[in-house]
Amino acid sequence: MSKRKHNAYTIDFKLQILSEAEEKKLTNMEICKKHSIPNSTLSTILKDTEKLQKACDDSKFRPATKETKLCSHGGLEDAVFAWFCQAMAMNVPLSDPVVIGKAAEIDS
Repeated sequence: MSKRKHNAYTIDFKLQILSEAEEKKLTNMEICKKHSIPNSTLSTILKDTEKLQKACDDSKFRPATKETKLCSHGGLEDAVFAWFCQAMAMNVPLSDPVVIGKAAEIDS
């Protein structure tokens, strides 16, 4: 049995589908056929209308972005990034364990 290929669609593509669905010129099945997407994908896009509109309005995501997930520790991310930029400017060699250790140090 072959498995279906999973696709990640951009915010711009999802907003285009939402506008077509809101115009009500095409049925849901016609929209699915036009864009070659499964009916369940269309249902998910329609269900997440508010989330997509908010992502677009907040300007935190480019239209070509495929995921609308934000960091759960924004302050920590900003602090680690500032430290990272300083370390790179001073040509300090960095590795994953060093960055993770610094993040743990900043977090505590």
